[in-house]
Amino acid sequence: MRHWKQPKENSIEALRHGILFGDGVEFDLRVDGDGELVIVHDEFAPGKETIRERCVEKLPTDYLKSAGIPTLDDLLANREFSEAWQSGGKTVDIEFKLPHPSTKIGTMEYLSSIMGKLEESLEPLDLPDRSAVVSCFSPKIGEASKTFDFSIPVIRLMPHIRAWGRFWRLKRVVAIPHFARTTVKGITRSLRKEGMESIGMTRDYLIGWPRYMHPGLPVGLHGEGLQRFFEARRGMGAFVWPAPLKHEDALVKAGVSLVSDNMNPTVFEKPDGTPRWPRPASQPLDEEWYEKIRKASSSERGEIMNEAASSLPMWNEIDHERKSRIIRDQATRMLWPGSTEKWVRLADDGLPWGSPRIIGHRGAGTTQ
Repeated sequence: MRHWKQPKENSIEALRHGILFGDGVEFDLRVDGDGELVIVHDEFAPGKETIRERCVEKLPTDYLKSAGIPTLDDLLANREFSEAWQSGGKTVDIEFKLPHPSTKIGTMEYLSSIMGKLEESLEPLDLPDRSAVVSCFSPKIGEASKTFDFSIPVIRLMPHIRAWGRFWRLKRVVAIPHFARTTVKGITRSLRKEGMESIGMTRDYLIGWPRYMHPGLPVGLHGEGLQRFFEARRGMGAFVWPAPLKHEDALVKAGVSLVSDNMNPTVFEKPDGTPRWPRPASQPLDEEWYEKIRKASSSERGEIMNEAASSLPMWNEIDHERKSRIIRDQATRMLWPGSTEKWVRLADDGLPWGSPRIIGHRGAGTTQ
């Protein structure tokens, strides 16, 4: 594939591409005015009407579809997407977006509605364990999950970024005080008490000078900082965004499920010239193929990686012995608690959350 045109974010095409090309996808979900689940990030539909008149939660499904916004049912009807998700090894991170305050819809009322509708939609798929997770910036997501006996694991996204507002940079500025007073160690301790098995966080907790804003020693992707990251998580999953190519190897080695905006199938190398394999979880490289790809020249690498993609088994097809080796290595290196055999048994039903994944942000990356 010489040329690739990136599809619109949160579109069926983008989500189909992302789940086939990577280890899964992340997308945004809302409940529209007809009670249907729609896949859209922004609070407002396109148009010239007032903000209040364009709130997604107040608009009918047909109107939103005419604006290019798909429903969850549309996505699940795509056989390539659904079959890839059902096969095992793929992960779908569904982010609940809250309504704009002008809708006057209460947070717990809304979370109850969207949780019930999502469970009903996904039940016929009979998905493997640990193949779906729900994330949300709302501090109430854990409470809502317990109150409504929600069957899908939930993640609270950190730092707390308000659920509304037209300008992302302004949202980030408003979130700085919360970021400055939270640490990865504190977050994991708090979320573990709420029964969560994973954390969701901006890469600023791990990379660059912002991580020094917090009290105490920072975590990181190398050396002692990485050890502190492992010790804080103790096997918990970590969903991190954004995740540029130059940090991809370090994030994968740190056991991160990175939410990537680079899902370009024509990119076979990272900026430092090392190969880029987009499916470390759902189609892990074995040593033989890793060496072939590593030793290949830049001009040969794409062809060899395409050959590997058509030859290597997917996670559900890998024999038990090789799966065990992969999980034992991850459990030992990343300080997962308990015996490694416990984690090997867990992996029979689905990848542990602490295993690294490359997940397409809004399918094939943001386009806004």
